[in-house]
Amino acid sequence: MKRYQLVVDYICGQIQDLQLRPGSLLPSLRSLSQQLDVSKNTVIKAYMLLEDQGLIEPRSRSGFVVTRRCSAGEANLQPEPREVKLGATSLQVVAAAIDQTRVPLGSAHPAIQFPACRDFYKQVARDAYRFAGSDKPNSHYVQPPGLPELRRQLARRFQALDTLVSAEDIIITNGAQEGISLGLLALAQAGDIIVVETPCFYGNLQCIEALGMKVLEIPSNAKDGIDLELLGRSLEQWPIKAMLLNPSHNNPTGSCMPLENRKRLLQLANQYSVPIIEDDTFGELYFETRPATLKSLDTEDRVIYCTSLSKTLHSDIRLGWVVAGRHFDKINYLKYVTTMASPGLLQQSAARFLDDNRYERHLRTARRAYRQRYELLQEAICQYWPRELTSSTPQGGFLNWITLPAGTDCDQIFQQAHERKISITPGSLFSSDNSFRHCLRLNYAAFQPEERYLNAMKTLGELIQGELASSGG
Repeated sequence: MKRYQLVVDYICGQIQDLQLRPGSLLPSLRSLSQQLDVSKNTVIKAYMLLEDQGLIEPRSRSGFVVTRRCSAGEANLQPEPREVKLGATSLQVVAAAIDQTRVPLGSAHPAIQFPACRDFYKQVARDAYRFAGSDKPNSHYVQPPGLPELRRQLARRFQALDTLVSAEDIIITNGAQEGISLGLLALAQAGDIIVVETPCFYGNLQCIEALGMKVLEIPSNAKDGIDLELLGRSLEQWPIKAMLLNPSHNNPTGSCMPLENRKRLLQLANQYSVPIIEDDTFGELYFETRPATLKSLDTEDRVIYCTSLSKTLHSDIRLGWVVAGRHFDKINYLKYVTTMASPGLLQQSAARFLDDNRYERHLRTARRAYRQRYELLQEAICQYWPRELTSSTPQGGFLNWITLPAGTDCDQIFQQAHERKISITPGSLFSSDNSFRHCLRLNYAAFQPEERYLNAMKTLGELIQGELASSGG
């Protein structure tokens, strides 16, 4: 990465995090060059680029200020569609998650120590035993759209959220990721443009990559969600086929888009006739109140809703569902021709598990636990990590986004932690162009104030301090 781009990224990060607001004075050329260990000419070039993009403007005898014309979440450059090429680091992150010798702070797996996790698999065992002992076992696939009993149970859950969804609207999938993939296949072709918020879950980026589509990354921030002003300009400029968004307890930041912004987002979708694929895999894991889904606010049948049990219950339960709306027939057909069906035994067990309120009790337990574990993680960060960082404040889920000074190489920290049997996720995975190389994501789902975790946090703090020293941060 060019040195001036590090300066651009740093200033843009300050704007996105609202540390620099419209009208704020930027650091002087001298102070920023010393802070980031770059030349004054490098800072000048970066400021010229930012001025060209309308993000900053010069003030006589004052230096540069953030322009009042820009929204606080505006990105470093006007985004353009690009291909996604993430590489193999994500496979290393996922592989580390199944290594029981590692401290699991990386891949986004839920805690599995809750009683409901064991209860669900006991339900599967009972159903399997019942099937094996049946005089007339069913040897057929549970073809799409899926087991009627499970779809009825899911429709009841939607009704409890004041969302008018019938069982006939729901398609069962092999996790939310398949639902997202089917939604993209139904809406776009190779070469088409898909809008995502950035940072964006790398699994969604990889899905777009695998389908040969292009991504248009619109920055988001913890306060407002996706930058709606920039999104509107992009919808005007580019032939966008769909938006793939994660507005509730976003992966990786844990942030939650405000209700009014959700409504404005849907207004833009309706204005430009662009469908939205809503990734709501963390929506049920709220700390305070359940955020309104985009689907619940959708009056024009514009939203394809995707979620699963993989984040709320157990990662191995590859069981999700899609509310496809006007795209039901196409997605149902695509489900049939790609994976034929989702496992009938799991569908049957899930239907029974949902029917007797065990799942709802589990969610209440998980929400309390994750909130407590987030607070424990923050205590460890305060105790062991350097002060030159920003930690996100998630409103739900079990993911924490850490932002370090521009120029910090979290890929290097990731590799060093990997060698020490500690699993984290580097921020470079969450964009198509390494924009967040100075960030990292932590999973606090299983975090406890125990020696294993505290030693890992102490080691990470030392690695971060060493990287800050070597990068001039």
